[in-house]
Amino acid sequence: MNPKSLQRSRRYKYLYVLLFLLLLTACVVRPLDRTPYRQTDYYQETISDLSESPATVTHSDTVQVGWAKVNITPPVGTPLAGYGKRMGMAYEQVHDSAWVRTFAFSNSKTEAYYVALDLLIVPMQVLQELEKVYPELGLRPEQVYLTATHSHTSFGGWGKKPGIKLMSGKYDAELVERLAQQIVQSIKLARQHLQPTKIGYGSTSAASLVKNRLLDDQDNPYYEDRHTTRDTELRFLKFEREDGSTAILSVFSAHPTILPSDDPTLSRDYPGVLVDELEERVGFASFSAGAVGSQSTVYFQGDTYESTENVGDRLARLLREELLHVKTDYMYTLGYGRVPLELPEPSWRISKGLRLAPFLFNSIFGEHPAYVTSLQLGDVVFLGAPADYSGEFVAQIRQQARAQGQQAIVTSFNGGYIGYITPDKYYNLKEYETRSMNFFGPYSGSYLTEIMLRQLQQHQPRK
Repeated sequence: MNPKSLQRSRRYKYLYVLLFLLLLTACVVRPLDRTPYRQTDYYQETISDLSESPATVTHSDTVQVGWAKVNITPPVGTPLAGYGKRMGMAYEQVHDSAWVRTFAFSNSKTEAYYVALDLLIVPMQVLQELEKVYPELGLRPEQVYLTATHSHTSFGGWGKKPGIKLMSGKYDAELVERLAQQIVQSIKLARQHLQPTKIGYGSTSAASLVKNRLLDDQDNPYYEDRHTTRDTELRFLKFEREDGSTAILSVFSAHPTILPSDDPTLSRDYPGVLVDELEERVGFASFSAGAVGSQSTVYFQGDTYESTENVGDRLARLLREELLHVKTDYMYTLGYGRVPLELPEPSWRISKGLRLAPFLFNSIFGEHPAYVTSLQLGDVVFLGAPADYSGEFVAQIRQQARAQGQQAIVTSFNGGYIGYITPDKYYNLKEYETRSMNFFGPYSGSYLTEIMLRQLQQHQPRK
C-alpha cells in the first residue's frame, strides 16, 4: 500500500472511531430535563392516583392497640449495609441485636399496623415478599405502615441490583424471605395483644443533637441558614393501658451514622441505645428515622460506642422528661393510605447539564415502585416517604397539619427508595446528597412534598 493510501486508511479508521464514540455517547448520555414537574405526565398520573385511591379514614369504637417485637438478627457472616466502601463486608460479632417492632391498631371497623425495622431501609425485595402474604392476613398493603431506623451498621443481603448490592452486600433470597416472615410474625403477635389503650402525642427539642450536614461547609452559599433549616424535634406517641403497661413510639431526624464503616460489628447505633433505655422504664418502645435527609447526629466522642451511648441516653432523658407532661385519652379515628408516586425518567447526573441514560441507571439500581404512605391515629397523621427525605420540608408539612387541627410526623424509608430528596434550590450544589444521590431531577423535592401535602389533606377532619 502506497503512503497516500495508508494515510487515507488511517483517516477512515480515526473517523470510524470518532463516529463510534459519538454514537456511544448519544446512547449513554442525555441532556438534563428541566421541564417543570406540574407540566409532566407523571405528575398528572399521580394526581389522578390520589383521587382514585383516597385515604381510608374510619370513626368507630375505641382504638385498641397491641405491640410486639421479633429478633431479626441473621447469622454471623451476613453482610453489613450502609456504606459502599465496605464492599460487602460481613459482620463478625453482634454488639446489639436487630429487631422488628410492630404496633397493631383496630377500632372494629378496620385495622392498621406500624412496623419499625432495625435496618438501613425497608428493602424493596422485602416489600415484594410482604405483598404476597398480606392477603393471608386479611390485609391490603396500605394497612401496613413501614419504617426503618436507618442504622448504617445493621445487616444487608437484601439488594439484587449492582448499585444496591454495593451498599448492602451479596443478595440472599433466603434472608429476604425469612425477614418477611419475621415481620408477619410480629404483626400476628401484635394483633393477638390488642387492648383498649389511651394515646397521647408529645415532642421535645433535641436541637443540640442534630445538624444540617448539607450546609455545614463555610463555602456553601447557604451556610448561614444551617441552624434555621433543621428538624430538631424528637416526636413520640405514648400508649397507656388500664393495667399500667406503657409503650412509646419515637421518631427523630438525625442519621444513625456514628459508628465506623470499617468495624465488622452489627449494631443499631444510637437508636438501639434510646430504645433499650426507654424499655428500662416502660414495657415496649420503638424508633423510626424521621426526615433524616441531609441531617446528621452531633456527637463528641468520635465514632465510638461511647458516642452512641451518649446520644441515645440524652434522647431517652429528654423523652422521659417530656413524657410526664403528655396527656393521653382514648381515640376513635383510625386511617391509612398509600398512593403510587409516578416518577420521571432517572436523572443521575455526570455533569451540571448531562445525565446517564435511564437504561443505565435502571441496570444499576433497578426499577421499583414508589409510594407515599400515611397512618392516622386520632388527630396524629404519619406520612411516609420512599427516600432520605430532608428535614427542611417538615416545617411546611407540620404547618398544614396544624391548619387542619392535627399533628404530623414524617418518616423516611417506607418500602421504596428514590434517593435523597432535598429542596430544589440546592440542586446545583456539588454535594453528595444533591449530586450523587439525587436520582430524579431538579424538582424532586417540590414534587414529593406536594404529594405528601395532598395525602395529608385526605386525612383532614370533616366539618
